[in-house]
Amino acid sequence: MQDGNFSVDGLRGLTSVGFTQFAVDVVARVAARDGVARVALKEPLVVAMLAAAKSPDPAALANLLPDFRRARVSKDVLADCYIPEVARRLGRGWEDDEVSFAQVSIGSSRLQSLLRDIGACWSADGTEAQSGNTALLIVPGREQHTLGALTVSGWLRRQGISVCVRVAPSTDEIEAILAQRHFDGALISVACRETLEVCTGLVKTIKQATSNRLPIALGGAVLERGGEVVTVSGVDIVTNDLAKAVLALGLTCKRPLSTAKT
Repeated sequence: MQDGNFSVDGLRGLTSVGFTQFAVDVVARVAARDGVARVALKEPLVVAMLAAAKSPDPAALANLLPDFRRARVSKDVLADCYIPEVARRLGRGWEDDEVSFAQVSIGSSRLQSLLRDIGACWSADGTEAQSGNTALLIVPGREQHTLGALTVSGWLRRQGISVCVRVAPSTDEIEAILAQRHFDGALISVACRETLEVCTGLVKTIKQATSNRLPIALGGAVLERGGEVVTVSGVDIVTNDLAKAVLALGLTCKRPLSTAKT
């Protein structure tokens, strides 16, 4: 099934030509499916966040959190809309020679740290039995978009789905975790076409290790480039809509997908 790109693809490599794809512009389209991105961004807050991300002061971003609370911007909206927008502007600024390499590198790292901090209250991973579904989220080797993976995992956790994130796992690592833990679905996030060959091997490993039981969704910025059809043998759905991916994987959400905090 072809539907675009479910993932928010962050840092695919700071030296890549397609740097703006790291900016998580896809997450805005993903969030739009469940109502979050329909919230109009407050431009002064976006501008302040961008300045803080580039600031010499490492605490500048965290110091803005009271401003977001006063503006009644929830952590959900901060994660799904404001962080992606600031990341997108950082990427555009780098391509337009308005932002330095160092500023983009440091800024993206700070955005990732902020995302971790505000997501600390969302359901965490664990090895114990979960009351809800569990998902394995994989960022293949050659990819470095961990900001995107964090955004996707945060969205899933807010739906009551426990998420285990693995970045550039080896075949042995995938086989080991599938042997140790139960998952109800897997998601693979891909930014560049060169990684699709790696994905084919990942999918084969997952299917073999689970006796073809585990359904797999694939998405990523690779689906946004050139309008080409992307297919990987064994994948159950390719989509830009996390709600559709969740449904295709048979995952159960603890709150309606159409509901979002504002």
